[in-house]
Amino acid sequence: MNPNNKRLIEEAFRKVRLSGKLADSSIIKYRDSANKFFAVIGNDISIDILTARHFENFILKMKDNNASNSRIANVISALKRIIHELRSNNLTKNHIDLESIIKPKIIKKSVNYLTEEEVKKLVGAIENDIENGIEIRKVRMMSLVTLLLQTGARIGEALSINKDDIDWNSNEVAIIGKGGKPRDLFLRKESRYWIKKYLSMRNDDNRALFVALSGKSRWQQTDVGRSFRRYRYQSGIKQKFTLHTLRHTCATQLLLKSFPINAIQEILGHSDLETTTKYYLGAAKKDRLKKLVLKDEYFDFIPKSKIVN
Repeated sequence: MNPNNKRLIEEAFRKVRLSGKLADSSIIKYRDSANKFFAVIGNDISIDILTARHFENFILKMKDNNASNSRIANVISALKRIIHELRSNNLTKNHIDLESIIKPKIIKKSVNYLTEEEVKKLVGAIENDIENGIEIRKVRMMSLVTLLLQTGARIGEALSINKDDIDWNSNEVAIIGKGGKPRDLFLRKESRYWIKKYLSMRNDDNRALFVALSGKSRWQQTDVGRSFRRYRYQSGIKQKFTLHTLRHTCATQLLLKSFPINAIQEILGHSDLETTTKYYLGAAKKDRLKKLVLKDEYFDFIPKSKIVN
């Protein structure tokens, strides 16, 4: 990427970094997306002269390389946000109509979440590892997984938490969520225990809640993923799932237990109820329907086979 584009991208997020409206992890993703965009269309092309044609070329080249529609759409959204921020601060002369920029259609998949039994297997895998020898890396993972399951926080939100964001008297954690929206996470007994245990094992003065084993830097999502995949394998859970699945699990399990959906909306930090309903109501209905269908009492009109046990 040419130096002028790099400078403009940093300027685009200068104010949001100062105000804290965007998590550091989100800004890193925007940078990565911008690097990808210009690597595909040409590093010599300036942000100031971007046109709809450039975005179309990006889509076509990415499709030729078998990139998913979701990946393409995320990069385009990042570039649109960067251009919007630059315009807001009078830092670019680009007049492209951002609303007219097309993005490939993303087919929404059904929400992937863990059952209660699968949650027990995942947490049990980490607990077993801790019982085999307590180490800070194991307690750190238990702290994070418990926090994600109990609060429904996004992984980027959790990793952006600082130690002084936690109010131990009220058991609240102040965070800046997606879109720069502030909200509070509420710590239950299990989260408090493991976080305090993890902090008691550290001997660094880093302000971040979750840090690398050296204590010198904040724990990065890519490093978390590597450790998490190890426990995913050890859990023996057959279905594929990621760290983000823990957010879906929190929301869906609460809904299955008749937790008010408008309260789930607040917990997750969704701007409107429609988003929460769209993602989780279908999953909850499917689960309830499955349980009904598998009850013998409703289907005793079908003769029982002597062969099937």
